[in-house]
Amino acid sequence: MRRGSLFLRVLPLLLAVSVLTLAGISVVGFLALRSLYYDTNRFALTETVRALANGLPEGILEDRADAQGFCVRTSRDTSFRITLIARDGTVLGDSRGDPVEMDNHGDRPEVRAAVEGRTAFSLRRSATVGVDMLYVAVPVLRDGETRGILRLALAVPELRERLAPIYGSAGVGALFLLGAVALVSVQLGRRVSRPIASLAETALSWARGDFSRRVGRLEPDELDRLGATMNTMAAELARRIYLDAERNRELAAILDSIGEAVVAVDSEYRIRRANPSARVLSVLEPGQLLEGLSLLEGFRSSEIQAATERSVSARERVEAEITLYRDSPRFFFLCAAPISSGPEDPAPGAVLVLNDITPLRRLEQVRKDFVANVSHELKTPITLIKGFAETLQDPEVRTSPDAGRFLGILHRNAERMDALVDDLLTLARLERSDAPPLRKEIAEIRPLLENVAASLERRRAERNSRLEVLCPEGLSAPVNEGLLEQAVLNLADNALKYSGDGARVEISAEESGGFLEIRVRDDGPGIPARHLPRIFERFYRVDKARSREAGGTGLGLAIVRHIALAHGGEADVESREGAGSTFRIRVPMGWSADGGR
Repeated sequence: MRRGSLFLRVLPLLLAVSVLTLAGISVVGFLALRSLYYDTNRFALTETVRALANGLPEGILEDRADAQGFCVRTSRDTSFRITLIARDGTVLGDSRGDPVEMDNHGDRPEVRAAVEGRTAFSLRRSATVGVDMLYVAVPVLRDGETRGILRLALAVPELRERLAPIYGSAGVGALFLLGAVALVSVQLGRRVSRPIASLAETALSWARGDFSRRVGRLEPDELDRLGATMNTMAAELARRIYLDAERNRELAAILDSIGEAVVAVDSEYRIRRANPSARVLSVLEPGQLLEGLSLLEGFRSSEIQAATERSVSARERVEAEITLYRDSPRFFFLCAAPISSGPEDPAPGAVLVLNDITPLRRLEQVRKDFVANVSHELKTPITLIKGFAETLQDPEVRTSPDAGRFLGILHRNAERMDALVDDLLTLARLERSDAPPLRKEIAEIRPLLENVAASLERRRAERNSRLEVLCPEGLSAPVNEGLLEQAVLNLADNALKYSGDGARVEISAEESGGFLEIRVRDDGPGIPARHLPRIFERFYRVDKARSREAGGTGLGLAIVRHIALAHGGEADVESREGAGSTFRIRVPMGWSADGGR
């Protein structure tokens, strides 16, 4: 049994009450027994002394010798002390002493009462024998008058000796009774403590989260009703905890599944909860917890901190656009809303939602760049066409030798505008999300590459360059032959344009890891590393002046990339400045369920 348990606290109280009660009963019983014993002895002494008084011989009061002989003879072999006293208190005879040497007993209380004709009792110490005595005195009557007093006494120690066995038996009985009371107290203590201990152990199990345990039947009925009430409470508590856990799991699943970063902070702006998207935005290492850190520690953004403080202090929703500087600047739309249980309660914190608008910003920038680039690309030929058309309106100019040259300029710029529009339409078709699946057929790759080389023969001859095709016979793949030929043509045309006169351009194809890999390699000036990440963007040029001089629209590589994506593949480039470039198209050799999209 544990120290301080209810049983150990109740048991001493029960034992103390039992011992005190038994002690009280024993004392009262012993006193009552003693009183009863003394009363019984007084009664017996009274009857005895009266009988002796009635049997006194005539004339005994006048003869001391007879009186002394009567007292000694009558008390022989008994524990009684018999004294015969004259009316004036003179001791006539005494079974324990010499009456001649004894004092006058007229002042003894029992003697005075007997002189008055009453039976008297007295418990006092005897001056003659020196012990406590119980005295009973009766008058000796002659002719209706008191002529003397007959006194019978019994030593109190003798009474006590007679009471000793009774006291011993009573004491033994009291000890047995005390043992029985102790056993009853123990049982009663256990009977009281066991149900309460059972309630406590069950409640402790509930506190540890085990709500499957229940309180059994208890006695008395009051504890049984308490146990039933606790069982009902536990069932309701388990139900509510389960519902709360379900809601928490649903909330966690929702927060984990959404793309926006969601953060909950307390009144001290410490993070209480954050979803995975928020952890990605934090400055912590993978595996570190955001919970418990401040907003500044977790995100190192004064803009987030300021917006949160405004929301909490004003108790209203705050919206703001912020920038987080990580590997590259990222733009977010931040919405901060205070958490409050009531209008009068201080806001204990806030919930932050950060929506990444970086793609929108980039798309907006792309749109602006696209509009600016298209406008710029169209403005030059339109200006030339307009200017020379106005010039040719002059009759003298139309008949001059320069008229043919002016018409050639008009024709070239019209073709430039036509090529730009065609490229834009091609990109639009490739980028359409609702476009039907790409139609593909098994095509041999070597003839496709030879067609590209044949198409560029005139340009190759003008540049005095070498254009080689390297492809094994029989290599075939499911492709859209027209689009793939256009992509390779764009790459090879660019290689001839920018590699300079006498350059070597190689077009090769092979199967590699389940992909058809087509490479266009040149030994031109190469591309600076800073331009490589954006080389496939529309209207992006490494050397803008040279590109326009060469007649490019700035859309050729963007078209190559989208053709590769339409086949379910990719396009990339490897290049070093001064060491040439290698452009690569990789498309799957197998059929895809969506036709390549």
